[in-house]
Amino acid sequence: MSDRYIERVILAEDRGSLSWLIRGLLWPLSIIYRIGLAIYLAAYSLGLRKRHRLSVPVISIGNLTFGGTGKTPAVQTVCRMLIGQGKKVVVLSRGHGGAARRATVVSDGGSLLVGSEIAGDEPVLLASTLPGVPVIVGKDRRESGELALKQFKPDVIVLDDGLQYWQLHRDLDIVILDANRPFGSGYVMPMGDLREPASGLKRAGIVFLGNAKSFGDIEYENLTKRILRLTPGAQIFKCSREPLHFRDVNTGAELDLSWIRGRKVLAFCGIGRPSAFYEMLESLGAVVKSITFPDHHRLTETEIARIKDEFNACGADAITTTDKDAARLGCPAPFDDLFTLSIQLEIEESSRFAEYITNRIDIENKATLAQKTYN
Repeated sequence: MSDRYIERVILAEDRGSLSWLIRGLLWPLSIIYRIGLAIYLAAYSLGLRKRHRLSVPVISIGNLTFGGTGKTPAVQTVCRMLIGQGKKVVVLSRGHGGAARRATVVSDGGSLLVGSEIAGDEPVLLASTLPGVPVIVGKDRRESGELALKQFKPDVIVLDDGLQYWQLHRDLDIVILDANRPFGSGYVMPMGDLREPASGLKRAGIVFLGNAKSFGDIEYENLTKRILRLTPGAQIFKCSREPLHFRDVNTGAELDLSWIRGRKVLAFCGIGRPSAFYEMLESLGAVVKSITFPDHHRLTETEIARIKDEFNACGADAITTTDKDAARLGCPAPFDDLFTLSIQLEIEESSRFAEYITNRIDIENKATLAQKTYN
């Protein structure tokens, strides 16, 4: 049973009888998960569990569903915006796919201190694309946050993939939704792709709504009304992941997007939504043959040999992958003709977004100062 088939079952895209049977078997587990999560969150609401509060504002970026909604480009965009305002920023990440468990400094803002085998692919990518921004990984983001305060003295902390990290207080939750499937399959895991019920959106102060460019005015208005019913008062911003350039992994040279037009490429990746990567390549004019691996997958020697054999057999002009996948390959890369497609998150009304973030940070800083003065 392929990973892609399992994905189609969870996303309710496959309507075959076997898919219905699998979802039916998973349904009781989803009910148990949902009840368990409700009890866990009630402990916080009743004060039986305490959220750890750091002494600087914390901005979380996350989503309701599993898979690629653009969290990493969002973290990059938010960090660059904060840096542009003169803020000292530190990123905290769980470090999925890495061996680190205790708080570990991936980058001090100037040098990469550990590789993806320790930190995971996303933190290494963030560290390499955000000069001046320290990146820390660790299972316990409370511990990571205190390390950040002690070692780097930031003005603000950005929590990567932090919507479901309830142990740490956040001053602002930014939630990314795909306009085409804002609440995924509508079911929590394991039957569906929701990490928590859609009601969890109520914690969002900002909603990034991706893939909404094609929506008409009425369709977009109906969607925003649906979102605001769940999180009244939230600020909604249209955003889109846009291709930026290609990069030769071995030389570091950047190539214009037109480079790929008409070329046959062998594309491989291990990300949340691989189809989005392949479709973007095709939209740029590439002829794509693809090989897909599980999310955060680290290639084995056998798989590297398979890619090389497939590249030679299909007569492709180049091998392409994502920046995240390249971060897992190490240096030097095991392929001669390897190029990554770099993307960026573009936010409509970016000036309004920056102003809102600035105001929220100022409010939280004043509240923290008042609390210290009172105490």
